[in-house]
Amino acid sequence: MIKSNLDLKLLEKCAGCGACYSICPSCVIIPGYDPREVIKDILAGEFDKWLDSKHIWQCLECHYCLEMCYQHYGFENAMTALRTIATKRGKYPPQVKRGWDMFAKSSRLGEPAMPARKKFGLPEPKASGKDEFLKLHELVLKAREAEAKKTGTDRG
Repeated sequence: MIKSNLDLKLLEKCAGCGACYSICPSCVIIPGYDPREVIKDILAGEFDKWLDSKHIWQCLECHYCLEMCYQHYGFENAMTALRTIATKRGKYPPQVKRGWDMFAKSSRLGEPAMPARKKFGLPEPKASGKDEFLKLHELVLKAREAEAKKTGTDRG
């Protein structure tokens, strides 16, 4: 699964470079955060241990590594791929689930604080599009169910 999410040849070059490490905010601030170790394990085929690690969720996706990278690949791609795999296996921080639940309920990742908006003279936010999102989400779920019945698999 990891091979379908990453370009391992570019990741090998990434592992040999590391130029972005010193400008990565997470590397600078978070003790023990070192994507170079994650990349080495990915290349060695030993990435499973990182799926339970908080470190794969600490990439800010600020794109500094991509800006610095001569091949425009960056270790952000490795963290994103691992988060995708972890999520598919049901391994994610509780705030990810809360964020998804809120988005599925309201089509927003948070609710605006109306008193604060009023205090600063901001208008009320536009309608969220919640109903359209829920219709689309329902269609996706039905399509998945139909595919699972057709192929005899359960994608949950």
